[in-house]
Amino acid sequence: MNSKENTEMTKKLILPVLALLFATLCTTTSSAQTCSGFTGVNVKYMGVGSSAQFNTFAFAAEALITAEGAPNGVFNFWAGTLPLLDNRSATTDSAKTWVAWDNAADCSVYAYFSVDSTIGVKSFFAYQKETNTFATNFDTAAVFVQPGATVPSCSAGAVTFPGQPACTGNLPSALATFIEAQPAPTCSTSCTGSQRKTALPYCGQKGTTATTTKWCFFNAGHADIRPEDTLYATTRALSAYNSTNGLSGLGYDDGSCGSNGVHIGCPIFESFGKGGVFNVLSFALTGSDPISGAPVPAYTTLNIGAVPVVVFVNDSDSSGFGAGAPNYTVTNINRKVLAGYYDGTFSCTGDISPALGGGAGNPVQVVQREMLSGTYNTFEFTAVRTLTGSASAAVPESKVSATTWFTQDDSGQELNNNPITNFGGIGCASNGSTVPTATCGDPLYLPTHTCGTGTTPGLKLRAVGTGEMVKATLCGESTQAGVGSACSTVPAAGVNTPDGLGYAFWGYGNFAPAATGCETIGSTNGITCSGYLGHYLTVDGIDPLFTNPGDSSNPNGSYHLPQCFLTSGTPDCFQIPFTHVKDGSYPLWTILRAVTFSNVSGANGQTTPASVVAMVAEAEKAANNANSVVTNLSDFVPYFTNINAADTTGDLNLGVLRVHYKQTNSPNNGFTNCSAGLTGLSLTPAAGACTVDVGGDVGGSVITVQSDIDFHADFSGVGTDPKELYGTHN
Repeated sequence: MNSKENTEMTKKLILPVLALLFATLCTTTSSAQTCSGFTGVNVKYMGVGSSAQFNTFAFAAEALITAEGAPNGVFNFWAGTLPLLDNRSATTDSAKTWVAWDNAADCSVYAYFSVDSTIGVKSFFAYQKETNTFATNFDTAAVFVQPGATVPSCSAGAVTFPGQPACTGNLPSALATFIEAQPAPTCSTSCTGSQRKTALPYCGQKGTTATTTKWCFFNAGHADIRPEDTLYATTRALSAYNSTNGLSGLGYDDGSCGSNGVHIGCPIFESFGKGGVFNVLSFALTGSDPISGAPVPAYTTLNIGAVPVVVFVNDSDSSGFGAGAPNYTVTNINRKVLAGYYDGTFSCTGDISPALGGGAGNPVQVVQREMLSGTYNTFEFTAVRTLTGSASAAVPESKVSATTWFTQDDSGQELNNNPITNFGGIGCASNGSTVPTATCGDPLYLPTHTCGTGTTPGLKLRAVGTGEMVKATLCGESTQAGVGSACSTVPAAGVNTPDGLGYAFWGYGNFAPAATGCETIGSTNGITCSGYLGHYLTVDGIDPLFTNPGDSSNPNGSYHLPQCFLTSGTPDCFQIPFTHVKDGSYPLWTILRAVTFSNVSGANGQTTPASVVAMVAEAEKAANNANSVVTNLSDFVPYFTNINAADTTGDLNLGVLRVHYKQTNSPNNGFTNCSAGLTGLSLTPAAGACTVDVGGDVGGSVITVQSDIDFHADFSGVGTDPKELYGTHN
């Protein structure tokens, strides 16, 4: 795919409106928003990645800006969509973006570009060698806003961000110019005025010359999984399609769909005709960039909090998943059945419960994310591709027959889905701009099986981004001609989802589309709504949000997705207890992370940006009752509690972890060095200190922190002095 095609695709891309932030939104005040000149843009934080953290970090930025005090403490906000260019390949990915700034002449600026976990981590690590008039062979970020792209203007009278006036203006010109500019040095010898030779302070670089300093665009990459796992996801996608050993390769390296076969893969399209696309490009965590050859920065990983993946269904079909509403017939799904829906074994509502027709029932429309997503990988290795519930040997796809069933370890969401299948063929758009109507690998349109005496098969479909996943599963994304949005019938050819099955990370903003007719004000008891488009399921009988299945403490009623009014005033949400995330018994969860620059000593070294640490601290505060601008946002379980703003230390709040598994040979969960206990811990400890860990953990079994400490205490000095229990598979 060439740059022009990607540019045109970006223009066509229509991303879902955020329930919390709302696209093309900004706020202004009566005071002058100067940000005067290049030196007046005092960037503190430029984050990129996970949509699961997008909303919470906006509240973190608001808290930091308002805490500065007048006039700097006046909070301005803009949100829209911008194209991110990967200059190594001339490909673009569309990013929902918010920008926040104060009213000082040297305005403090915070921004977040929402893509997905792997693209976020890739965007942080991708560097290239550049030369301009003032410098030779300097290292600069390879991913930035596409030069020449215009920051969209705000629409007067737009819906307000919580507590802010309606939008009446645009980004200050100097700030818009900064966002649209490729990072680079601007002088070679003496620097005066707006010229710069060193990288901006927010990059954490200590060097003073072009050959020893990195010019960053992003200073934080956000992911729902460890960076090692995002690299694994990219490598897996860029490996040849393989159906004989557990889908180790997903086939996005094939030249038939635009890959160069090495580092630049086929585009990943969504199935709902919105033009959504993400590009698969390789990157490195250490050493040199595999495409450009430039050295990548040393990094550290900050743990932010634990979040569950919530499995949910569409209520449109009163004889299917919506049966019995509001006292639903189906409220639970076991992982073996859940894996069967996502690997294509099961296709009918009756497969989940005999009450819905035994093996018959109605066809199910299974919606899955793109394989670069942290949500996808968490779900893949904790719900679909696991060893849980099976003691038999793994059976490869090539050996499967009508009487031989997969073990879950050899299952996967991409089973029987080679992306080059009918790529760009009849009924399969090669640019994702139309709804597929025939069997396609990319965009995914995979008919599965018919149900009973029916003739309509189930479907497997792909959503790009959390917003599209929620809306698509709940019947909000179809553009198929002649198919209504009410999901009253099962289409023979189309993508309406009357019995949609999907998954997404929990978040009040993420699941706002699941309810209608909600109150316009809320309280600590949450808000009530007049209608619900879907409900969530417990997994293996365990509730992801509340203490007991269908807990009566849910202000929206049993199995309904809780709501919080997030569009006016200071939000005051219901505090989700997350009982079984905290005790590790709910199987589908992960830890949210951010990668940033690590501390490297020496004159040409680097330091972890204090503003990134401050944002992480405020985001964790926003998840409970400690943030000054939002109460009980409850989007995740904060990793730390009792955070001290002065030195950004806190007490460990999460007593469980996943052991490292598969993606690394040098694991270290880090709790071995917690000799002083688990209180007063730094959010950014030095390498090897307490709570620092390396290696993948997305597929690991859940253990307690105390058991990790005890394991090292019991076996210290024995053999190779193991630091942790390693390799146990979920």
